[in-house]
Amino acid sequence: MTHYIGIDIGGSAIKHALLDENGTIKETGKLPTPQNLPDFIKSLSDIQTTYSNVTTAGMAISMPGLIDAATGHAIHGGALTFIQDLNVRSLIQKACKVPVQIENDGKCAALGEHWVGNLVGVENGIALVIGTGIAGGIIVNNQLVRGHHLTAGEFSYMRTNSDSDDFQHLFAMEGSSIALSNTYADLKGLNNDQMDGKQFFANVALQETDAVALLESYSNKLVVQIMNLQTILDPEIITIGGGISRQTLLFEAIDRHIDRLIANFPLPLVRPNVKQSTLGNNANLIGALKNFLDKEEH
Repeated sequence: MTHYIGIDIGGSAIKHALLDENGTIKETGKLPTPQNLPDFIKSLSDIQTTYSNVTTAGMAISMPGLIDAATGHAIHGGALTFIQDLNVRSLIQKACKVPVQIENDGKCAALGEHWVGNLVGVENGIALVIGTGIAGGIIVNNQLVRGHHLTAGEFSYMRTNSDSDDFQHLFAMEGSSIALSNTYADLKGLNNDQMDGKQFFANVALQETDAVALLESYSNKLVVQIMNLQTILDPEIITIGGGISRQTLLFEAIDRHIDRLIANFPLPLVRPNVKQSTLGNNANLIGALKNFLDKEEH
């Protein structure tokens, strides 16, 4: 069986895994994301060494930013500012001396879901990944949509308020899991590092008044964007991934607000079929491999 190294690069951490050709994860690891190019390249070489006891056929990489997957060029790297306007694939291939393919993290999530997750067999679907921003990918006619400018699925940049030009009213700033926990910390007079999503939802489960009210407000904003996406693309399924997707209370709130919006609309509306990601935080790793296999086969 052929094995591959999968790498999911985030702003603060790099997750890596050994995967087989079916997308099954065999081993995993994690390390901090370096903040300069030389250390970044070295970290990927070190990851390769970690799996040196296994023969691997290449390196499949998911990363933030605006990525031209066809050429390996990073137009920008999101939080990875040091890779802007660089051919990252060439740099990594030179250092690691193996075939390398890279793709945007949200698009990788959609590829992973469509390959072995909750979008299997779905002709038209959307993957939303809620984390420090709102990553995402779109599948239309069984194909990943990249868009003319490669920005399809950049849901973070959708506006949530037409009365202000302030970037604080972008979906990323109001719909991310970080925004949720930080808003709750502010309400309770805490520093941001004193609150996280896990603790927030624990407080919701305890029916803490501010937590319950904030979840209702947050999930309503999320549902407004979900309804917009349903209207624009008419997908069969919208999956939600990221750490927050493990919270059953979130999906219960989403269902309530979808029901309310549909009930209050004077014309029939298609009800979005929103599902929890079955791949969780591994969607990017698995989707990166799917991107690799698709590219190398062609």
